[in-house]
Amino acid sequence: MKQVAAAIAILFTGMMIGCSSGSSAGVSVSISPTTVTVPIGRTQQFAATVKNASNNGVTWQVNGIVGGNSSIGTITSGGLYTAPLGATTVTVTVVSTADATQAASATVTVALPISISPTTAAINLSGTVQFSAAVAFSSNTAVTWQVNGASGGNASIGTISTSGLYTAPASLPNPNIVTVTAVAQADTTQTASATVTVNPPPIVITPTGLSLAAGAQQTFTATVNGASVTPVWSVACKSQLPAGCGSISSGGVYSAPSSPPPGGTVTVTAKMADGSAVPASTNVSVQFSNASLTGSYAYAFTIRSGQTFSAEAGTITCDGNGNIAGGMMDRSNDGGTPIAISGGAYQVGNDGRGTAVVNTTQGPVGWQFVLTNQPLGYVVRFDANGATASGTLELQHPDKFGLASIQGDYAASLVGVSAGASPAFIAMIGSLAADGAGHVSRGILDVNNNSSATTNLSASGAYSSPSTLGRGTFTLISALGTQTFAYYQVDDTRLKLVEIDGASALAGDLSKQPPGPFSNASFNGRYALTLAGVKAGGAFGMGGLFTMNLGGITNRLLDGVNQTVFDSQGGYSVTDSTSGRTTVNWTVNNGAVLQYVLYPRGDGGFVMLEVDGTAAAEGIGLPQTLSNPSTFSQTGNFAVALTGGEPPSSLANENITGQFVLPGGAAFSGALDIDENGATIQGGAFQVGVFTVDVSSGRGVATALPSSSVLSNASFILYLLSGDRALILENDTARVLTGVMARQY
Repeated sequence: MKQVAAAIAILFTGMMIGCSSGSSAGVSVSISPTTVTVPIGRTQQFAATVKNASNNGVTWQVNGIVGGNSSIGTITSGGLYTAPLGATTVTVTVVSTADATQAASATVTVALPISISPTTAAINLSGTVQFSAAVAFSSNTAVTWQVNGASGGNASIGTISTSGLYTAPASLPNPNIVTVTAVAQADTTQTASATVTVNPPPIVITPTGLSLAAGAQQTFTATVNGASVTPVWSVACKSQLPAGCGSISSGGVYSAPSSPPPGGTVTVTAKMADGSAVPASTNVSVQFSNASLTGSYAYAFTIRSGQTFSAEAGTITCDGNGNIAGGMMDRSNDGGTPIAISGGAYQVGNDGRGTAVVNTTQGPVGWQFVLTNQPLGYVVRFDANGATASGTLELQHPDKFGLASIQGDYAASLVGVSAGASPAFIAMIGSLAADGAGHVSRGILDVNNNSSATTNLSASGAYSSPSTLGRGTFTLISALGTQTFAYYQVDDTRLKLVEIDGASALAGDLSKQPPGPFSNASFNGRYALTLAGVKAGGAFGMGGLFTMNLGGITNRLLDGVNQTVFDSQGGYSVTDSTSGRTTVNWTVNNGAVLQYVLYPRGDGGFVMLEVDGTAAAEGIGLPQTLSNPSTFSQTGNFAVALTGGEPPSSLANENITGQFVLPGGAAFSGALDIDENGATIQGGAFQVGVFTVDVSSGRGVATALPSSSVLSNASFILYLLSGDRALILENDTARVLTGVMARQY
């Protein structure tokens, strides 16, 4: 019995082992379908087949989650998948209950019931775009095409063929965005849409690419698809001045400004008010013309040499067509009787350089000039006697004329020659307080007469009400005696003066000062200077750069005194807090101590006078605002004015006006008009071969080529103030000149 029992036990164990091995080793699972597209929110039935297992149970998953969820879709225990409400791609997996290692998967693309491609498009009028549609929910994939809900569209919104080819209309629809829709024929509630932007046609402006004289007119026309239209016209440029870009009428008539704007270009634009066409623009290059000299201008002519000359100031009216309509002037040796300007003519070239013949009751006088813009020009006068001098033309503003408008503190800067058989350089600067009622209530003057200085003089005086031409008289009383001047008002900030008492031939400017009080702390920063006059009987000029800082002078760089290195050998002190009168002392490298007097101007600069007895020199100091100076700091067209003489004689007076064209880089060119003792050269070609700039100071050196027809081999030092302005010094063996260059455009 024991043997039988053992045999039965062995047999049972073998049967159990054989049964377990046979039921799991061959289990497999498959899924159907394996790839399917299911419309959003629709269902798909999956089937699972389990082989080689007595247990055919399965578990359904979506992206590994049993039963799935609302974002990826759900699946029942029976394999019914319900797509989510958003398009996606998921994996449906079936797992054998008998053997969890056995599974099968299907890829499900959840798609819109119907889709369209492309979904957006932009085309021109009469252009085409091909659309296609995909129907995911039915074996019937046919669609019906609509435009803005109209089957097949129409001529006003565009048409679409049965194959989905959309053709834009020939004229712009309103609005210009239409909707193309595909409607499933199997279920018309299922649609897909795309938007089509029909681009407006371009406006075509005629003419284009113009060069136009300042003040000239040009009519522009506009067309769309060859048909004339009436657009909204506008102009734009870099000018910040009122009407600095010119103007254009509703009919397209463009009136160029009186002088070129910065960059010399004005952009004319046409656009349709309803947006039915693409706006268009064209550039107009504006050039100087006679119209650039229009209106009444105040002027003063000064000289910085010992040459005999009658100083002059006046007003002249130009009609913008090349004619001088009239004016008035005063000369220092005519006993205070104004001289009528009876007429004359002028011509302005397209670069702003020009000439004029001014007819007076004492005979004609020649002018040469260069304009920076309509309100400002640099001018040289000369006559048959060889007398020559230079000054500025400034557009007058009669609305600012009047006794009451001459009120406040004014910086005076007057220069010329003393009267007598041996004329000598004389300059006077100061500060005058006008009360707006005809009285100079307070004044301070500093004078240098042929290197003999008289400083810190108290002054008082009176002035008359200006005429309609802006002319009045100005009387100053000081230790120098009583001086009488004629003045010509520019506006409420500037007057042009000439001495008419015969004591000396002084002329120059009164410029409005900034409000005080002043202290050493009022003048902090970097400045450039130029001074000109005479020294030891010869022409003299100097220039440089310096920093003012709480009474100290630092980082000096001086030219004309054989010193071109930085140092800190100087200081300054405000001696009068009301006027801002300031004294400056510094030592040059030969040990000489030089002294200057400064009065602040409203433009942030100073009028300056040397008072140490070494030289008789007057000039300006201006703030240097340029950062990162280089040969590319100033590019464009610049008006140039230079005045001085040829050493050693102070009698060989020379005045220059002209234009520099700086393209940026190491070389530039120009055209210069030169008057030397009445002998003139017009349009002399000037070519700089080498131009370098010290990046730490803004001091530039420009050397003229030997081939230049004028000023060959001259060496100019340029003190860069900003991108629009620089002071200039020529101080070589050929001549001594100081001056300025200012941007035209």
